[in-house]
Amino acid sequence: MKKQSWLIAASVLAELIAVVPVTSADESATVSEQVTTSSQSASTSDRVQTTSTSQSSSSEQVTAKQDASVGSVSATTTVSSKPAATTPTKVAPVKNNVVVAGVYYLNDKPAAGTYRGVVYGNDGKPFNGTQKNLMYVAGIVANKQLVNGKYYVGGKLSEGVYADKQYDGHGALVDGRYFNGYYYANGVKLTGKSRDGNYFKNGVSFSGDMNGRHYEMGTLFTGSLKGVAYKDGLKLTGTRGGIYYKAGKPFSGVMSDVLYHNGRRYTGYHTAKFQNVTALFKDGHLFTGTRNGVYYKSGKAFSGVLNNKLYKAGRKYAGYHFATVNYASKLFRNGSLFTGTYHKSMYEAGQKLTLVSRKAFPVKNTVLANAAGKRIGTLKAGTSVIIYSGSQRGMLVTTMAGKRLGYAEAGYTTLRSDANFGPNVVSTFYYPEANSHDLYLMLYDNNVSFSFDVIPNLKSNKKINIVVTTKRDTSGIDSLKVKSQRKLINWHAKYRSNQYGRQQVSAGMITTKNTKNPIKYHGKIYFKTTVVFNTYGEIRGMSNVKLATGYVPLTYLSTGFKGGAFAYNPLGGK
Repeated sequence: MKKQSWLIAASVLAELIAVVPVTSADESATVSEQVTTSSQSASTSDRVQTTSTSQSSSSEQVTAKQDASVGSVSATTTVSSKPAATTPTKVAPVKNNVVVAGVYYLNDKPAAGTYRGVVYGNDGKPFNGTQKNLMYVAGIVANKQLVNGKYYVGGKLSEGVYADKQYDGHGALVDGRYFNGYYYANGVKLTGKSRDGNYFKNGVSFSGDMNGRHYEMGTLFTGSLKGVAYKDGLKLTGTRGGIYYKAGKPFSGVMSDVLYHNGRRYTGYHTAKFQNVTALFKDGHLFTGTRNGVYYKSGKAFSGVLNNKLYKAGRKYAGYHFATVNYASKLFRNGSLFTGTYHKSMYEAGQKLTLVSRKAFPVKNTVLANAAGKRIGTLKAGTSVIIYSGSQRGMLVTTMAGKRLGYAEAGYTTLRSDANFGPNVVSTFYYPEANSHDLYLMLYDNNVSFSFDVIPNLKSNKKINIVVTTKRDTSGIDSLKVKSQRKLINWHAKYRSNQYGRQQVSAGMITTKNTKNPIKYHGKIYFKTTVVFNTYGEIRGMSNVKLATGYVPLTYLSTGFKGGAFAYNPLGGK
């Protein structure tokens, strides 16, 4: 029994020595202690266990070796009387066919392989990529999922729907093209416009009406369909092929002032409703002109004034009527501007003239002209006439009975360089009804002297001679001399110079005041008046110097003076 225990102890020790090599004295002591302990354990175990038959039969062969070994070890063990206190060395287990920290090991090295259904690559990590024509993701075959934008089923590129988007047999997203008879955009059957502008509904080219437009095979339709014309999907309104369409159908009626019948312009004369009235058309256009005695303008029987003609319902207005022409009221008779007397008023071309005088007479022979401005005669001075203003041809002169004599020149004429009036000066008419009958003497030429007589008493024919002298290079009066009264007045115009040149700031002229109605004496016409010299100061103040009072013959106005003439101021009247 004792012999067997030693044999077992020797065997255990041999195994320990083989596993843990001793490289130092300390390590040797530790191993010795381990062996002693093992030996004791083995001895105790020997007392409990039953040795098998095969062990007994070989005990004698091993005894000698074990004795030697044990003796040697025992001798080593007894070197120290007190065992050393040591910590056992931990030995790392071998990693084989196991996954540690996500890495697969074989023979203690990362390796490729399959472990629990996961495929690992050469680096021992879960495999990503293609292997044996199958796509793997984290070591698992890709199935019904996207990998790099491709769709896989069972590890292979496949057709299918993923996240509501369609993929083709190559696993590619169907976008901007047809697939299985449907058009897709970003994997979805398109409803709307494609990139090339075609319209789809649920992936199918749309034909029908949408948003007020008509589509055929996905495009806006242009052409005719079931009797309706379209252009760019809209029912055509316009001309095509010489036919005018409205809302897609050949138009009959008035459009843009043109009359159509089945899309073509009407030929000849036709009437049609236009702007709530019946209008006349010619060859499809609103008619302007006369037809059957009725004047039409823009298709309607005209009422109003056109070309100085007054119409009512297309016919000339019968009788006397007033109408507005160029913002002025004009009188028409039977549709034409009236010239003549109407209700004791004188009209010319529809314009009412202004009565200047019911009894006037020229103070000198006056030239008369017709409406065209051609001279037709001369009105003798002193003839009683009626005068009207307001005519565009001049002053209208009539007899006292209203018979038209002609036209006299209207207004004053400009003094000519020879200081003579023109041949036809209306101002040479005298108007008894005028508010003012004063005369004045207009001077023109420089360095001119003239004289005239004032007769205080026609019966005695006593005269007061007045001499007027003008100053050279001025338009003012230089001096006045009243011979009969032995009065001499010298007056000089004043001037000033500025950036505009030399300007007159004072002036003087011969005027009259308190002029009475003319009388005839021994076949001549005279005015009784007071002759006054007026001066104007720099501040526009006026002063009068009385020269003489008496009668002045109107013949002065007809003969005139060199440098000036008498005239009437103002022209007005009642």
